[in-house]
Amino acid sequence: MYYESSRRRRSSPRRVLVLLILTGVGVFLIINQNEVRQRIIPPPTPTATRTARSYVIEAESVAQTGNLKAAADAYIQAIALEPTNGDVLIALARLLTYLDRPAEAVKWAERAVQLAPQSAPAQAALAQALNWQAGDLQQQGREMEAKQTWQQALTVAKNAVTFDPNYPEGQAYLAEIYAELDDLENALVSINRALALDPNRTDVQRALGYVHENQGDYVGAVQAYRKATELAPNIGYLYLALGRSYRVLALTRDASQWANAVEAFKHGSTVDPTNVVLLDELGWTYYYMDQYRDAQEILEKAVEIEPQAWSPRSHLAATYFERTNYEAAIDSFNKAIALMNQTFDADHYCVTAKTGSCDRLVAAYTTLGYAHWQLGQCVDGAMAAFRKVLVLRPDDPTAQGGLNLCAKSLGTPVPATPAPK
Repeated sequence: MYYESSRRRRSSPRRVLVLLILTGVGVFLIINQNEVRQRIIPPPTPTATRTARSYVIEAESVAQTGNLKAAADAYIQAIALEPTNGDVLIALARLLTYLDRPAEAVKWAERAVQLAPQSAPAQAALAQALNWQAGDLQQQGREMEAKQTWQQALTVAKNAVTFDPNYPEGQAYLAEIYAELDDLENALVSINRALALDPNRTDVQRALGYVHENQGDYVGAVQAYRKATELAPNIGYLYLALGRSYRVLALTRDASQWANAVEAFKHGSTVDPTNVVLLDELGWTYYYMDQYRDAQEILEKAVEIEPQAWSPRSHLAATYFERTNYEAAIDSFNKAIALMNQTFDADHYCVTAKTGSCDRLVAAYTTLGYAHWQLGQCVDGAMAAFRKVLVLRPDDPTAQGGLNLCAKSLGTPVPATPAPK
């Protein structure tokens, strides 16, 4: 066989040069691999940072749909980016006031006033927030703080109309504050000025409705609130005010107004489905109408949305009682009372205060006592609840009657009324 003889190849200069170049490229790639990778595979484009203006547009858009909570959140995001935007601060303060969060509204409105001390809209927004905060304080039994806050609101509202007498909302808020202070003469002067400036402003009609309420003219209040809902159909609070006025008319003069009250609260709940106050009022209206099943359904929904709200839980407990579900009533009343004490120290303030919220506390303790009594639990609950009522209201006949029933069933002397502390 023939085999080709092996020969050793010589290294040519060209081949050596190529190998050196390839080796150098490899070393370069290893050393600069991250930079090369980024050039070959560019990093993803970063997400564009949102502007304050985009949040303002979002807030205005969702507010038009009735979702004031989402609108307020968007305004807060805008302010985080532009802390000195006075217009946004004013809009946020007004929204938070409508959402019944006046303490927060005061904080933002004060910032607007600090930025522009002679701005009528800023002063007016602060006046409105202070007015509503004073109302909350009064309902909680904090009478002295409420009076001080109302005087502050009055001063600020006067500043607003001094800086711009032709600003309709300034005159409207001033009228509302005068009405709160039972100065109906000045309230009428201010609301008439607001109407002369522009009767087609939502807050002008809303304030007009409130002035009518304080005059006891609920027909006039309904007319004004209806006009306000036509001007701003997606603000839930307006339907709340309208429904309450209809309910007063139903209770005092015209039973046919019950249907209108229900419709107003329902419509408001459609506009703002998460508004617990609207659901609470709707459920309580059904309670007034003896439609306890409907009341329970609505109030349970309210409690589910806002477990820390004491008012719907207290109304739900009363509804359970009427439906003879005493165990559920006891549990719900205990939770409602605990929440009232967390919210405004009700057991303390209501010893001397005679507000609507304190009346609610007394009713809760009273009905809690009778729920225990229905289950034969005088020692384990009823007597303690009735005694609590008599500490708050020493001459309350319903609580004293409950104690008498327990004494009779236990065969013991009628207990003495405890002295208020």
